[in-house]
Amino acid sequence: MAFELESNNFKIRLKEVRKTRKLTQQELAEKTGIPVTSIAHFESGSRKPSLENFYKLIVELNVSADYILGRSKKMSASGVDPIMNTLQKLPEVERRMIERFITSLESGHTKPEG
Repeated sequence: MAFELESNNFKIRLKEVRKTRKLTQQELAEKTGIPVTSIAHFESGSRKPSLENFYKLIVELNVSADYILGRSKKMSASGVDPIMNTLQKLPEVERRMIERFITSLESGHTKPEG
């Protein structure tokens, strides 16, 4: 069941944020697990997302719910994270390389047992 939202603001901002993050509808669908046809419907305003899908979208797009609903002019509560903003501007190949690097850093920082 879809929750109530102002679909005009939502559809405009969803597409705007997706493009700012340099994602295609297909890439966003793959990252969220939401069918690409549903994302197309959300952006056209012909369908509204379920609360679960809305949450997946704002988490993956790293955007505040208030912004995507048109209630705020700030993309996140504390403004856009400069690191995330820079990463989003990189080509997909470079973002994946950085993601692998971060993963390798995380695996190298295991806590000693004690």
